[in-house]
Amino acid sequence: MRIGLLALLTGELAPQSGIPSQQGAEMAVDDINAAGGIDIAGTRMKVKLTVRDYEPRPDAAATGARALINLDSIDALVGPQLSAHAVTAASVAEVSRVPMIAPMASNPVVTAGRHYVFRLAFLDPFQGEMLARYALENLSARRAAVLYDVSNPYGRDITVLFRATFEKAGGRIVAAETFTSDQGTDFRAQLKRIAAARPDVLLLPNLSAVDSFQVRQARAVGIRAPFLGSDSWDPVGLAHIPEANGAVVAHQWHIGVPRPIAVDFVSRYRARYGVEPRSTAVFTYDAIRLLADAMHRAGTKEGGPVSRAIAATIDYEAVAGTLQFNGTGDPRRSGVLSRVGRSSDSIVRVVNPKP
Repeated sequence: MRIGLLALLTGELAPQSGIPSQQGAEMAVDDINAAGGIDIAGTRMKVKLTVRDYEPRPDAAATGARALINLDSIDALVGPQLSAHAVTAASVAEVSRVPMIAPMASNPVVTAGRHYVFRLAFLDPFQGEMLARYALENLSARRAAVLYDVSNPYGRDITVLFRATFEKAGGRIVAAETFTSDQGTDFRAQLKRIAAARPDVLLLPNLSAVDSFQVRQARAVGIRAPFLGSDSWDPVGLAHIPEANGAVVAHQWHIGVPRPIAVDFVSRYRARYGVEPRSTAVFTYDAIRLLADAMHRAGTKEGGPVSRAIAATIDYEAVAGTLQFNGTGDPRRSGVLSRVGRSSDSIVRVVNPKP
């Protein structure tokens, strides 16, 4: 039984994406094989993990998916983590009728209209909703501003639902500034206009590579409002930036949530790799375990029955939380908000989706 992993193992995203993904995958495969393999219709099948690196481009992700499916003859695909890459890989998996789980890809397009493609992350818009609810209910904010990458669906989707939720409750977006990924690292012009609007909170749904500049420059131009960050932020890295102290960040999963299955995973991961697990490790571990569970329930490793078994999953206890698919590629699950501290971050609240 072959499972393929598509991961960014070289380049600047490797430490937070590809390397933890591979480590989580290795743990999952070792756990499954140590238990005798996957019981498929009474026959125990060991899992073989095949890993492919790829250049951080959508077309390269598609090429990597084709190689895993056509050259390595995998039965299921895990990855990529980034939505832009998962969209193109998903097209390959769907045409090939190979079950695919993109662990942390949160753009709705990844799974839309597809029967073989799944995710474990909540959708981007849910982040916007829970950050808006926090701003309204916990910060008593009524004036919000946002600075986001207009060329990236990730930030756009979060901003849309943040605005809708915030305004529906009586709040007002007093400034909505944009940039593009090729702009560079100087955001002072946009931030000065935001400062003039005097917001109560500032939403920055962007990658940590630019957020680290934005929080510094925001304080430098006089913005004193609390920051709200999305799950692309890296609280560990931002903890060393004084200007980020106190920012509230959305997470797909947080190491501080005391669920027994999560505590056990974290303990074993630390012992094995000597570091704290990132969300990418957790979600990749969960993805492979879920595939094994679906194959067991389906009684086969064939793509169609396995995909239908995943879609029928109810109350599956994963490290990242309880998963329920309700016949789609998108699970219903909770999110976590934490506050960035001077040396670490702490949980603010767990947010469940509305019924």
